[in-house]
Formats: sequence, C-alpha cells, structure tokens
Amino acid sequence: MAEFRGLGFDPVPGRPDAVAEAARRYTATAARIEEIPSPGTIPEWAGRSAQALADRAARADAGLSATRDALRAAAGVLEDWAGTLLANHRRAEDLDRRATAARHAVTTAHDDVEQAETEAQFSPGTQPNLTAARARLAARRDDLDHILAEARDLERAHRTEATRVAERLSALGDGAPLPEAPGFPGVAAHLETFSAAGRELGVTVAKTPVVPVTPSPGAVSAFAAALGGR
Repeated sequence: MAEFRGLGFDPVPGRPDAVAEAARRYTATAARIEEIPSPGTIPEWAGRSAQALADRAARADAGLSATRDALRAAAGVLEDWAGTLLANHRRAEDLDRRATAARHAVTTAHDDVEQAETEAQFSPGTQPNLTAARARLAARRDDLDHILAEARDLERAHRTEATRVAERLSALGDGAPLPEAPGFPGVAAHLETFSAAGRELGVTVAKTPVVPVTPSPGAVSAFAAALGGR
C-alpha cells in the first residue's frame, strides 16, 4: 500500500487488487448458484403436503436466481471500480513523486535563503542575491502548492466516483425487504479490505429482492459455501 509521504495524505483510498478479487469471487458465486438444481415437478398423487413443499422450494429457487443476478451485476460494477482505482492510484503515485521532489526543492531553496541572509549581514552588496533566493523559495513553494492542489482535486473526484459506485451497488437491492439468510462471516471479513464502495457490496447481497421464505437446507448450504461463509 502506497504511503504518499510526498503528498502527506492518501487521495485515493481503496485497494484495486481487493476489489478485483471481490468481483471474481462474486462472479464465481453466481456461477455456483446457477449450478444448484431447480426443484422438480411434484406429481398430483403426491398430495398437498408435497405440493406445498414444492411451492416453497420454487419460491426459494426464485430468490436464489435474484441473488445470482444481483451478484453478477455487482461484480460488473466492481470490475469497473477496480479499473478506476488502479488509474487513480497511478496518478496519485505520480503526484507523490512530484511532491517529494518539490519538497526537496523547497528545502534547498530555504537553505539558500538562510545562507544569503547570513552573507547579506556581513556584505550588504550581496543583497540582490538574497532577493533572488527569496524569489526562488516563493516559486518552489508555489510549485508544491500546485501539486498538492492537484492531489486534492483527485481526492474529490475519487470520492465522488466512490460514492456513485456505492450508490449503484446499494440500488441493486433498494426497495426490497431484508431476506432471512444465514450469516456469512467469510464475506464480512473479506469486505473489511474494501474501499467504501466495495464494502457497500455487503448491503447489496443482504438486500437482494427475494420472496421472504426459508429456502431448503440444501440451497442454504450451497449458497453459504459459495459465498465462503462456511
């Protein structure tokens, strides 16, 4: 993780590799959900209880299909965000290199001013040298300020895009009741490494539109295993 010591702050929080890995995980999860067999048709002679169970299984299957679609959509959003993160990191690293060089230039210019001030005290004729040294110091400080301003602009643009991505992820489940689902500690731990936009994926999964029924144990186990929560 870059420290951006030249800039003095991180204008582009977030880990491109973690977000890209999350996109791969959720694409794979969607594929595994798709492999879960759909419930078969119950013959009429099986009775009402069997038919009721089949109806519940069908609703659970519909819920898993909706979850699969949401995961695929979220993976696409995260893939785009990972690319944006990578580009922003590269720009931030370039600004950090320029800021480091600019800080060194400021330090050198400041030392030159101190030396010129000392010389001017003992040799008034060197006053023009002091004036020039002070002008160079002011110019080097301006250079650094311009670089830091570029970094702040990048930071604002980065945060704006992160918010937009988070809203896209959250919107995948807006308006739907929270489904009854098992906990997924593996996913929660993985999301800890995300930027704010990546962490929003946890909300997306939780808010996937499903019929509020309890899926069959086999479906629950398969889903949990696919997410890595168990």
